[in-house]
Amino acid sequence: MSERNKGNLYILMTAVLWSTGGLLIKFIPGNAVAINGARSLIAFLFFCIYRKTVKVKVNRLILAAAICLVMTNLLYVTANKLTTAANAIVIQYTAPVYVLIWDCIYHRRAPKKQQCFVVLMAFAGMILFFFDRLDGGQMLGNIIAIGSGIAFSGVFFINSLPEASSQDSSMIAFFLSFLISIPFLGDVGRMNGTALTALVVLGVFQVGLAYVLFAKGTKLTSPVSASLIGLLEAVLNPIWVFIFYGEKVGRFALAGAGIILLAVVLNTLAGQGEQASV
Repeated sequence: MSERNKGNLYILMTAVLWSTGGLLIKFIPGNAVAINGARSLIAFLFFCIYRKTVKVKVNRLILAAAICLVMTNLLYVTANKLTTAANAIVIQYTAPVYVLIWDCIYHRRAPKKQQCFVVLMAFAGMILFFFDRLDGGQMLGNIIAIGSGIAFSGVFFINSLPEASSQDSSMIAFFLSFLISIPFLGDVGRMNGTALTALVVLGVFQVGLAYVLFAKGTKLTSPVSASLIGLLEAVLNPIWVFIFYGEKVGRFALAGAGIILLAVVLNTLAGQGEQASV
């Protein structure tokens, strides 16, 4: 197997592991802060064992990326508690569109016409999520998912800058998430066996192992392949929840998901085309 195909396989495995998050969170009762903190502690310990050290490099970019990752995970878990898993994950996947906006602001340049089209397309798809019949909780969950997408875009954008380090920022983020959750961890002690098992699987596989595979994959394959294969998470996530939890997706949300995913694909392919022409 070629190195490129190995990289694609690593990213595929990452997407499958990430996609289990929505389902596992549904089976864990309690406060979203406690759930995120407990799984982050498990992921932090997993990373320490994998890296054989607790030492991390710290600078302003690494710390900023860590804060963005803390907010990404916390808002995502909260959104999953309030709206459907499909809404939470697909709305979060507007992140690449926000990355495009941050890139234009950072480099002080106006977006191109095709980039404006992609942005408008993604936001049009996102609006459709709010056309389904929603109660107040689901509406709030969708809004929180938007915040998760914005924070997720910060993770991607900051880690693309010089002096950033994805592994170091991830370890800091996991530890910060745990510290924030300490006042709420009483909920973990009241969980049943199913919830505790789901929590351990979240920490070890859905976060810890997934980030290790992602780091390996991105070194062996192209950014466009990683981005497109990674979209499998947004497709599989609601499928697992529907099969094992019975949660259905509204027709407007389904249409919105299709538009958002298409916008992300077009944005990724356009970026790859620009790199090839340089």
